[in-house]
Amino acid sequence: MFFLLALAALVANTHAQEADTVATLHTLESIVVTADRSASVLGRSAASVSVMSGDVLRSLPGVSRLADVLRQMPGFAILNLDGQGLDPQAVVRGFYGGGETEYVLVLLDGRPINNMEMGLVNWSQIPLAAIESVEVIRGGASSLYGDAAVGGVLNVVTRDLSATGESAQLSFTTGSFRTYQAEASVRTMVQGLPVNVFGSYLKTSGFRAHASRVASSVGVTLDLTEGVSGLDASVSALGHLRRYDVPGPLTRGELTGSRVQESPFFRFDNTDEASLRLSSDVRRVLSSTLSLVAAASAEWRRADIVRTLPLAAVFADTKSRELRTDRYFVSAQVVKERLMMRTDKLVAGLEGSFGALDNTYYNMLTGGASDYAAFSGERGGVSTRGDGHRNAMAGFVQYDFEPLPRVRLIAGGRYDAIVDTYNPADAPGHRASHKAFSPKVGVNVAFARSEHHTGHLYANYLGIFKAATLDQLFDQRLLPVPFPPFAITISNADLKPQRGTSVELGGYQLWTITRNVVGELTLAAYQVDMKDELDFSFETLSYANIASSRHTGIEGGLRLAAGQGFSAYANYTLQNVTYEEGDYRGNYVKGIPRDYFNMGASAALGRGLQLGAVLHSTARIFLDDANSEPLKSYTTLDASVMWAWRSTQLRLEATNVLDATYSTTGFPDPDPSSESGIVFLYPAAGRALRLGLSVSL
Repeated sequence: MFFLLALAALVANTHAQEADTVATLHTLESIVVTADRSASVLGRSAASVSVMSGDVLRSLPGVSRLADVLRQMPGFAILNLDGQGLDPQAVVRGFYGGGETEYVLVLLDGRPINNMEMGLVNWSQIPLAAIESVEVIRGGASSLYGDAAVGGVLNVVTRDLSATGESAQLSFTTGSFRTYQAEASVRTMVQGLPVNVFGSYLKTSGFRAHASRVASSVGVTLDLTEGVSGLDASVSALGHLRRYDVPGPLTRGELTGSRVQESPFFRFDNTDEASLRLSSDVRRVLSSTLSLVAAASAEWRRADIVRTLPLAAVFADTKSRELRTDRYFVSAQVVKERLMMRTDKLVAGLEGSFGALDNTYYNMLTGGASDYAAFSGERGGVSTRGDGHRNAMAGFVQYDFEPLPRVRLIAGGRYDAIVDTYNPADAPGHRASHKAFSPKVGVNVAFARSEHHTGHLYANYLGIFKAATLDQLFDQRLLPVPFPPFAITISNADLKPQRGTSVELGGYQLWTITRNVVGELTLAAYQVDMKDELDFSFETLSYANIASSRHTGIEGGLRLAAGQGFSAYANYTLQNVTYEEGDYRGNYVKGIPRDYFNMGASAALGRGLQLGAVLHSTARIFLDDANSEPLKSYTTLDASVMWAWRSTQLRLEATNVLDATYSTTGFPDPDPSSESGIVFLYPAAGRALRLGLSVSL
């Protein structure tokens, strides 16, 4: 790493006569859509926003899938349960769902793809080959995106059909753990209309026993209005299949014996899933200052899931679940510029989603390790069955204007109404309704604006909320207990939404250090106060609104570019999350990395050869509310060597080069009355190699 950083001076001198580097590092001047739901300049945002182009993210060491992109951005820490990063858990601003829910809203071309029952994200359904850019908002965005936009929003923008000409990109990668990955993206013309087709295939045996995974995606987008002035319309489809096994956590004693073994309780856990999404988008320019945007999508998903829940260190329950979800999404918004003055803009819109869920649980096994060792894995009879719905409507508005040439003011809000129902097959139905208003006010001030230096400061105040998921409200999975009725559900139909307020200060700065060296700095400090947070209550043996917390932190990012051949970045994230009430008041919330640091560098050595390295370091994580079980800090280093010749690129990559032995997360004995001292951990893979070949046509 130090060698690559020291190489900056050499590269800068070598390219001293090349074009101004400002052209190679200008993300603060990028046009983004996610931050304001309309085109705006990133540096003028009143929020913490990052953007990364598809070409850049595909060249970074250690990036082979969408979730890896977040590890390169300030503010995000990624934990993984499978050890390879194929089952990532995002932690941002101290919000972490522990695999039970998600606090990051993920959009595909502006439409949510978090699953319906738990809000989790299937990161494998969007291949890197399909990505034009990734836009990220860190912090609450409920004023524009509503429920679940608590920790942040990630919008994946697929290939731009406005690009001219025909092209194709093909790639194939193989590596450790019998891993094979292929991706392709083709842009062409059909009957005079631009069409983009992409596909991906992944197969791996996993670095542990019972950790194999197969996933594939196929997508197509068709532009329907090529050559039509003032009108853009497109339709798209995305199909995805995946099947994966779950090896489960291991105790510290088991890890001493072998890090690659499966948990004896999880030997039957797996998921078999299929989904199909159809979407349409229309943008109509009505005048030079007025445009209308409308979108609609439908999603059908089927899943067979075998999942084990540890009830104690030596006792667990396994059930099979058949799940079907259908969801429909519609939205329309108007963007009006120069509404009352030359420098203002109004964005207003409505959106709705309508979802249905069919759910069946089957009995499998409850018992200890010897029971699981003797079990054949056959599914038993029906345990519970039911169907539910989640319907939501929302309206939002945001107005911004410039009272002074360098000052931008923003004000807006969103009103959400959510109605949830669930009807068990053999019990009375349940209904829950939630309403929330989420305001936002913000200001952005340009304190510097010159040929060599651009700087902006911003501040905002936000209201945020997150409704309980359908599983948290209504899940009918039965768990055994040693007292009548001998089986309970932990869901709770009376759960209230989690609510909070956020205050944030930050800034963006871009400067030309020399004619050939450019730097870019982002910095944010925030405080979020949450109440009515969900946790498990041992008094009611169910989920309950029993916690409140304070999230404070700092996010900083620095990027440098020298000439056309060298770039480097460094990000630091501090997340302090403490309980504000209850027995653990003042303690740090479990599972949240307080310190997360990453840095990377890339240097072109000439003749098509390029070196890259990325370092990640995570520290200060507690696995329990009492803060008595710390997780060992860990640091990993990824490196790559790339050689390009004409339209062909060969890439050799090593992840965890130093072969660090670590775990990213875990939990103590789930039995609250136990004093076993047993801790379960999710081990991560050691050193791994990947060799890839890509061709552009």
